[in-house]
Amino acid sequence: MHNPSSNTRNFPALPHFTGMNAPSRVECQIQDLEVIGELPKALEGTWYRCGPDPQYPPMLGDDIYINGDGVVSAFTFANGHVDFKMRYVRTQRFEAERAARQALFGLYRNQFTDHPSVRGLDRGTANTTAFMHAGRLFALKEDSLPYELDPVTLETKGRHDFNGKLRSRTVTAHPKRDPETGEWVFFGYEAAGDASKSVAYCVANRHGTLVREEWFEAPYAAMQHDFAVTRDYVIFCVFPTTCDLDRLKAGGTHWMWNDALDTWIGVMPRHGCAKDMRWFRRPACYSYHVANAFNEGSQITIDLCVSARNVFPYVPAVDGSAHDPQANAPFLTRWRFDAESPDTSFDARVLSSMPGELPRIDERLSMRPHRFIYYGGIDPSRSQLVAGPIGLGSNHLVRVDTQTGDVKALFLSDTTTFQEPQFVPVPAAEGLLLAVLDHHDTALASVVVLNAADIEAGPIAQIKLPIRLRDAFHGDWAPANPTIL
Repeated sequence: MHNPSSNTRNFPALPHFTGMNAPSRVECQIQDLEVIGELPKALEGTWYRCGPDPQYPPMLGDDIYINGDGVVSAFTFANGHVDFKMRYVRTQRFEAERAARQALFGLYRNQFTDHPSVRGLDRGTANTTAFMHAGRLFALKEDSLPYELDPVTLETKGRHDFNGKLRSRTVTAHPKRDPETGEWVFFGYEAAGDASKSVAYCVANRHGTLVREEWFEAPYAAMQHDFAVTRDYVIFCVFPTTCDLDRLKAGGTHWMWNDALDTWIGVMPRHGCAKDMRWFRRPACYSYHVANAFNEGSQITIDLCVSARNVFPYVPAVDGSAHDPQANAPFLTRWRFDAESPDTSFDARVLSSMPGELPRIDERLSMRPHRFIYYGGIDPSRSQLVAGPIGLGSNHLVRVDTQTGDVKALFLSDTTTFQEPQFVPVPAAEGLLLAVLDHHDTALASVVVLNAADIEAGPIAQIKLPIRLRDAFHGDWAPANPTIL
């Protein structure tokens, strides 16, 4: 077993630990960020974001981007001013390593590679999504339970298990909030533990009380990063990024790509039960993120980013084939199912020719028909800058009109990349977009504010930060006054 006292005090000189990906290890509070231009008066609220930032060099000498400690940040907009806070989530893992002053946990999601001193501790990093529900702020990571934070101070309150009612060991980092009922709809995969096929479908009511938890088995143990919910259906996506317990015990990686397996899509009536699940199939493919889904009767539409295989270069293939970033690029795609058809196949149509990821919509339309989708695009003919988990940062922001097929894209410079966009609803307009901009030439960050209907016009305003922000994953907008929208 590895002796933690032999840990290097230096982060490895590798792409996911250097440049814009270098750990910042910063907690801070900055009042009145500098603003270039004028902020829209309707921009009032807090934008929460969550991402990975390792506090110590990896115990085994190397690690993957997504295994960093969770950091939650908050941009608070009020009366034309912007304040900023950023704090680590005090997970059990974080506290144990801080006490030891070094890393104690091994490979990503492999408990068998950890130091013996942390056996039995929660390995969760709470590093993927900041999510508000029922006035409470949570940091989510799909392999563990949520952590609750104070929405003002960002101080960690502790793990959240719905007052001991939740049986699933895991909660997805892609919750769905029903804008009509206020429900928090979620699931947990590997719900019974590593490499299990168990999936738990769960619902918390508008007050945050767990009111449903139903378990079923997926066709095989797979990474189910996201899912889809409509008014009447829940859709579970099983893609062939697979886990094997024997491999874990041998010290191997949690995930491997196996394109000998089909993709399975489970469609369950939202108010039905697992025995009503119908499974659709297609050849192997992958998707990390769903933009939205809706249904018209039994016709289900899902918009999501689809790639030929897992886009992460550190998910090896079972057959040993090399990762090809261009061949495996994800494209915004529309899938259509008929839940009542005896045919188990389904239609697929690409919505935009520019590859990319991290799609967002106006979440007032979640689970209902939507028109516009916004995402981070990567134009291979432009600058290719290293940032974030898949290797390359997004050199464009893209707006897709799903009704007309019109695609608009914003490119700012050869030295900047965009992090995930955040849609902000405002009265009597399509809305605003916020996005952190990575400045690779200065190693600093800023936030651009855009008119969602005319992103090609460029920023309405730009908020300057005196620090670099390591690429986060997902965020949530909490309006100061939700009733005005």
